Parts: sequence; C-alpha cells; structure tokens
Amino acid sequence: MPSVQRLWVGYAEGGEKVTLDVGSEGTKSILLGSRARELAALAALSAKEAGTNPIILDIGGSLARTMSGYFDTYDYRSFLYDSFRLEEPGAWHSQLAAAAYAVALDLTSEEETVINAAMQFVASEGTLLSPVSLHDIVGKVEGFSGPYVDKLSGRIGALRLFDAVEDRSFEMLTQGNILVDFHSAPYPQAGELAAALFLAKLVAISHSDGKTDGLLLLTDADRIFRASPRVMHSNRLLSQLLGWPRAVMLSSTQEFSLSPTLVHSCPLRVYSSDAWHSQTRPVQRVLSGTFVLQDGRSGSSTPFVPRLVQTKTADHVTSMAGGRINPDLTRRILEAVEGFPLSTPESIVSYVAPEFLPADASSALAGLERERAVILEPKDSGSGPRVFAYTLTDRGRGILKELRT
Repeated sequence: MPSVQRLWVGYAEGGEKVTLDVGSEGTKSILLGSRARELAALAALSAKEAGTNPIILDIGGSLARTMSGYFDTYDYRSFLYDSFRLEEPGAWHSQLAAAAYAVALDLTSEEETVINAAMQFVASEGTLLSPVSLHDIVGKVEGFSGPYVDKLSGRIGALRLFDAVEDRSFEMLTQGNILVDFHSAPYPQAGELAAALFLAKLVAISHSDGKTDGLLLLTDADRIFRASPRVMHSNRLLSQLLGWPRAVMLSSTQEFSLSPTLVHSCPLRVYSSDAWHSQTRPVQRVLSGTFVLQDGRSGSSTPFVPRLVQTKTADHVTSMAGGRINPDLTRRILEAVEGFPLSTPESIVSYVAPEFLPADASSALAGLERERAVILEPKDSGSGPRVFAYTLTDRGRGILKELRT
C-alpha cells in the first residue's frame, strides 16, 4: 500500500500548518474555484517536496507557464505517439482507449459501443490506437452500419491530423516529477483527446505492472470529465480513474461544468473562497482570498491562507535527435529506399513487416517524408506506366550514415 504523504499547503487561523494527506489507498482529491490553477501550482510543488514524484498532465498549460522550472517539462507531442501504442493486456487497454475517445468526443452510449468494437479489432491487428487507424477501421466493423458509424467517421476524421514526435516512452513518464503541457494542441478537442489517451495508457500500465506509487495531477479536469444533462456513455475511464489505487488530484475553475460523479467521489476537496461561498447549502463564511480544505471522511472544514509559491519557469525539454522512437526501423526503411529505386509506400511496409508493425512503419515513413529524408515522386518503371516511388535525399543519406555507425 502506498505510504501517506503530507502536502504542506498553508497556514490555519491559529498559525499551524495545514497539510493535504495523499498517497493512502485510493486517495482522490479535487481543487475547485477561480483560483484552482494557483492551488494546483501549490499542490504540485508541495508534492515534489514531499517526495511523491508527481505526474502532471497540464491541459490548460497554466502550470507550464508558471512552474516548469521545478519539473522536467515536455510538450504533449513527445509522448503522444507512445500513447497510441497498445499496452498489455491489449484488450484491457483498448477498451480504456475507447472510453477516452468517448469522453473527448461526447459520444452517446451507442456510439461508444461502435468505437469499442472498432478498438477491439485494432487490438487484434496489433496496430496503433490512433485516430488514423480508427478512422480506417470504424466503418468496417462487422455488425455496425448506418448513421452512428457515419457520424463517428466524421468526428474521428476531424482528429486525424495529430503531430506526434516519436521520441519519448511512457516508461519515462511513469518515473514522475514530469510536467506534460497540452496547451499547444492545434485545437481544444485535440488536447482533450490526447490527455484522455494519456490517462488511459497510465492506468493500463499500472494495471499491467501493479505499480501505484506517486501522485497524478490533472488540471482543467472539466474539459474531459464534463457534466452532461443526460447519461451519454459509460464513463468507464472515470470509473477506472476513481478506482485506481494511485493518489489522484484534479483541479477545475469550473465546478459546475464538472461531472457530479467526479466531485462527489473525491473525499478531499479544496475550495477557493468564491467556490466555497457558491455552495447551495449554508457554509461558514471565510475571508476573500483564503481557501477551505474539506475532508469528507471526517466532516471537517479548515480555512487556511496559502503558503507563498515562487514562480519558476524554464524551456520545455527538446525532442531527441531525429525524433525516432525506433532507429532500427528507420535504418531499414532508408536502406530499402537506397537499394530499391522503385520503392513505394506499400512495398516498404511489406518489406519490413516481418519485424515491425505496419502502423509503425507507416508512421516512420511519414516522419522521414516530413524531414525531406525521402521524397515520393513519379518515376519510369521500364515498359510500364510511371509510378510514384521514393528517392533518398542527401539528408536521408546523412541520417542513414549516422544510424550505421
């Protein structure tokens, strides 16, 4: 069982320290109100000082702009490609990924059923859990057709343009003391889906290896776990998150936009004064600018003044050279292009298929094209018609030389 860690968050009226106890089995806490981002920064630093090795998923980017100097801070794209990789056991992770799509896309229960069936097919094929893979499969799942499938294809198609940097593994993320910044996503829904997929992968890894130490902090939780006027889907991702033995802390400036299930399931709640006074039931009046720690387990409410936290910023950790998660695959592709002048995308994928997943090969090819290491251009094929085939550029030869040494 994880040990209890006390996060020093401020001072009570009598001058004694106020602490937020996290780390015990199933501890869930939530930070609410207009100053929730300030609270999240305070909690993040306190968690690091207490040795809980927090993993911070910063959806809105507020902590990245104020606390990045205290943590190794990464753009979310550094881990995005690995978040699409299937975690063992495959079917378990794929169902959580389906739940991530359901919450990010506001799917109904019927639509979630379709996407879950598609995810099981993706898992059986061993491909990536990405919008690209899902878009190609969702219309082909046996037993599903009609408006639900057409609607899903349109929604998923709008998310196909993810810009992933293939250089960081989730194994690094699980070590903790890392802040992941999602605010650079090209549009809000892309950041929300990426954050939901990160949550699914982290829970799947914990399910696989049994490790539950440390603290997970999620900012702007209302952007993923929204309040809905009717039951839209199974909320499986939320259920798994709340049942996870790891300590989880969430923050939101929009209390009434959050799922009531999430709020009621967190025994520890910290309110800024505006959120505390906006409750429908009578509450103790507190000074503006203070906070209230409410412990639902004991029924106590403790007003406190937050401790001073100094802003400290730093640049994000840059991507590794070339941004290639699998140098062997990159080398094999470049060697194939060098050795076979009429190499096509299909022939390259088939050539490396005995050793590498087709989805990985296609992604690596796309990355090499973006780098202008290979160029797809029309070529003469002897007596037959011209075909589009790859040409190895000078940059590609330089990369290949580097990978061979």
